[in-house]
Amino acid sequence: MLSDRGRWRLSIATSGLAATIAGGGITAQAPTPPPLLADLLRVQPAWRLLDPTTDLVGDYTIKQLEELDRWPPWLEQDFDRDGRNDVAAVVVRRGEKNESQFTVVMVHGATPNRAVLVVPFSPQRIFGVSEGIKDDTVMPLRCADCDANVWYRWNGRAYEPWLHAVGESIRISGETGGRLTLFESPRTDAGRTGDVPLCARAQVQEVGGEENRRWYRVEVVAPSFPKGWVPQQLVREGEECGG
Repeated sequence: MLSDRGRWRLSIATSGLAATIAGGGITAQAPTPPPLLADLLRVQPAWRLLDPTTDLVGDYTIKQLEELDRWPPWLEQDFDRDGRNDVAAVVVRRGEKNESQFTVVMVHGATPNRAVLVVPFSPQRIFGVSEGIKDDTVMPLRCADCDANVWYRWNGRAYEPWLHAVGESIRISGETGGRLTLFESPRTDAGRTGDVPLCARAQVQEVGGEENRRWYRVEVVAPSFPKGWVPQQLVREGEECGG
């Protein structure tokens, strides 16, 4: 399903930002979170939504986040591929030393009031959330226009970093001048099915292994179309390749 961020922005624009006068200042009213997220926050009183006026001082204002299409701090999409909308949101809590800790929390439509942390709470700032390489992937945003942001996909138990799906196109990377080997099975001691050139393009045929030890059976786009297994650490997406 497509993101509802545009619908929220339209709603804000048409209704106007309500303002309240308190202590001589004017404060813009935050948009109302979707019901899944609002219900979760009611049962997690120590958690709150990202507030740039206190959490991102010196980094981003609400206006800047709106210009980047990163406000409000949540995203509605079907992240677990069950046909129901889920909500990913930037949430903040106070740590042991009263410092702000950030995470991206996911609420699945099938399990309301249950939170899944995409990443652990950490003092490292998260200023927004977006989809990753596909619309069922989620990416906490720690920096803008950089390669340091990591995308995650639901594996049935947790959100796993860089988890590719069957049918996706990848590139096989490694050290310049080194051999890139395809294996008969998802083990480094397995027999070899062939060698491929650096940054060879391939399509994922099967996903194996487990988180932190993930393997992909791929078909390489090459004259002989070799097939075999490749470990996660050699997989890149798009043009991100090289030694």
